[in-house]
Amino acid sequence: MTNSNRRDVSRYARNQTVFSSLNEFLSAGHLPSEILSIEGAQPLDIFYLPTGSATTIVSFHAAIAGQGANLPMFSGFKVTQDWMPNQIFISDPGLLASDDLTIGWFSGTRDLPLQSVLPKVLSKLIDAAGGSRTLFWGPSAGGFAALFYSRFFPGSLAVPVNPQTILSNFNIAHQRKYTKAAFGAETAEQHEKVFATRLCSDLRDHYDGETPNYILYVQNITDPHVELHMNPFLDSLNSLNRVRTIMDDWGAGHVAPASEHLREIIGSMSSPDTDWDRYFSGN
Repeated sequence: MTNSNRRDVSRYARNQTVFSSLNEFLSAGHLPSEILSIEGAQPLDIFYLPTGSATTIVSFHAAIAGQGANLPMFSGFKVTQDWMPNQIFISDPGLLASDDLTIGWFSGTRDLPLQSVLPKVLSKLIDAAGGSRTLFWGPSAGGFAALFYSRFFPGSLAVPVNPQTILSNFNIAHQRKYTKAAFGAETAEQHEKVFATRLCSDLRDHYDGETPNYILYVQNITDPHVELHMNPFLDSLNSLNRVRTIMDDWGAGHVAPASEHLREIIGSMSSPDTDWDRYFSGN
């Protein structure tokens, strides 16, 4: 069950609508704006801001800073604050599995199979927002989520920033902390079984076959993720027709572009003047 002391929705000082179950949420006739919470073993908290825009942006946060940080975490306002898309901010409910968990890749727990639940939730929200196209984005762990969930929505655009794509290539201590807290994995064998059978931990498997969405992969060139995550993932794709990369030196190591640069990237791709078909075809 969730640690209620870590979860403090009131810190956002926003209206909150609580749904007692996933079924209640999915059957709701109207979704009010601001915070929507779906109760469960680990509650799923969403910041939903429909504006009537043709573009809907789904934002996933990176690992949270520091043990014991309060949840929910809605991150990405600085990147999207200059225009008015429909916005959906997701807080990773898997982090509620432990007081000191800082990363969970939006992949769920033994009590919350998020990778199968969240596509249904997002479909409901995206339909309710009423836009004609959807952009998924996030840095690092949020980049893994952006790539994973975008694939469920053909024609959508994923903009991962320095993402993990192969969780077994990430820091082993963070891997083990997550599978222990979220799935009760005590041994190396149990940990490996979680990654093999309980969730998608390797996006090369998820993207096996055609790529129905677009991918704008944003990567710092000095980040070890280039060799551990970007190259093996891109090399595994059957086609790169719907994939483009933005690479630059934004600092040593696992460093994201400044928020101003990210605003330019997300803003440009969200603009009604940007035709994704033409952009990815190079025309």
